[in-house]
Amino acid sequence: MSKLSPREAVKAYQVSRATLMRALSDGKISAEKTDAGHWLIDTAELARVYAPRSPQKAVSRTKPEQVSRHETELEKPLDHALELRLARAEAALEAEREKNALLQRNLDDLRAMLPPPDAKPRRSWWPF
Repeated sequence: MSKLSPREAVKAYQVSRATLMRALSDGKISAEKTDAGHWLIDTAELARVYAPRSPQKAVSRTKPEQVSRHETELEKPLDHALELRLARAEAALEAEREKNALLQRNLDDLRAMLPPPDAKPRRSWWPF
């Protein structure tokens, strides 16, 4: 069986050095120390606890589709269900705007009825 140093194990398996060293100190992975104080970890122990790192897949780097200035997103045909939902949403928005305008008018009327905030309070006729 081959043995790996912690540095080689980190490269070969999906684990950080801190995690690997913690597993060694907790006893999750058995390893042996050399006379110089370096760890040697059996690959079977690493495979038992950690999954080996898979080779990285090549990433294709292509340019995104370019949209010409003459073609806009709105020119693309929409299906009928989406157009219907859009019409309903626009009608609901218009109804909410009308409701908001009515409430704003009512609020302005109420503000006109209130005395100004800097007006002195009326004194009552009774002195006590």
